[in-house]
Amino acid sequence: MYLPEFNFHQPVSVTDALALLDNGKNSVAMAGGTDLLVEMKKGLRRHSEVISLNRIAELKIITEDGMFVYVGACAKHNEILASPIVNKFIPVLAAAVSKIGTEQVRNTGTIGGNICTAASCSDTAPVLLALDASVEILNSTGMRSLPLSEFFIFNKKTVLKAGDLISRIVVRKPDSGTGAVYEKFGLREAGSISVVSVAVSVRIKQARIEETCIVIGAVAPTPRISKTATEVIRGKKVDDLLNNESLLEEAGKAAVMDSVPIDDIRGGAQYRRNVLNVLTKRAILGAVKAAKLNI
Repeated sequence: MYLPEFNFHQPVSVTDALALLDNGKNSVAMAGGTDLLVEMKKGLRRHSEVISLNRIAELKIITEDGMFVYVGACAKHNEILASPIVNKFIPVLAAAVSKIGTEQVRNTGTIGGNICTAASCSDTAPVLLALDASVEILNSTGMRSLPLSEFFIFNKKTVLKAGDLISRIVVRKPDSGTGAVYEKFGLREAGSISVVSVAVSVRIKQARIEETCIVIGAVAPTPRISKTATEVIRGKKVDDLLNNESLLEEAGKAAVMDSVPIDDIRGGAQYRRNVLNVLTKRAILGAVKAAKLNI
């Protein structure tokens, strides 16, 4: 398989990249290219103009202020994994990117590309949804901020329009008593695509689950918040979750109810349901235990 012919651009500023997107014919922005170039080789996508974002330094910055962590959309997975800021404030994101692909993929792929691909098996999207992250979207008319929960429309489809770029992902710093965990099941230990994944965040206050979010991945067209499972554990006593297997089982079954898995080469639908039940219970326990350490 060979790549089709196209014009390749390497702007060094966001302004130039947006201009190229606006003025190009059938143009596309490329971050790491680990998905885009493969799809172009397979003939699944055709573009006359490819605008690489790799030389735009401002899109790679990871920074923080008093309330938020800001992750540039073109930050590579291994850069996120090595970031002191990410590891200090949102270590669950570092844990998630560590499970992406191989070392080569993590050295090339970016968090923005992982989100924009809008694959159901994305590793970063479930975590970011559980953390109530938002994305900043740029185009030639300005910038808008959007909760990530409103970003995905369907499998491989997002709200991005022609001329739009994600500039960075914004995550609120966790409060005291907050814990988050990402659980992923693949067919092998390394370099595997998710068969099922679950991200859970909880905040404990006065020995109860004051706030929580449970996100399921690879079992629906997009990663999705399991509202049913989330409501099962919200408000519950921490001791009950740690010691009451029936409550965890209820949450696991609720997550399964919110899933719509498919049969494919990596696993059957019922197999995914069974794994989802187990991973949900495991992730809830892990998040609660992590939260207790942060009180």
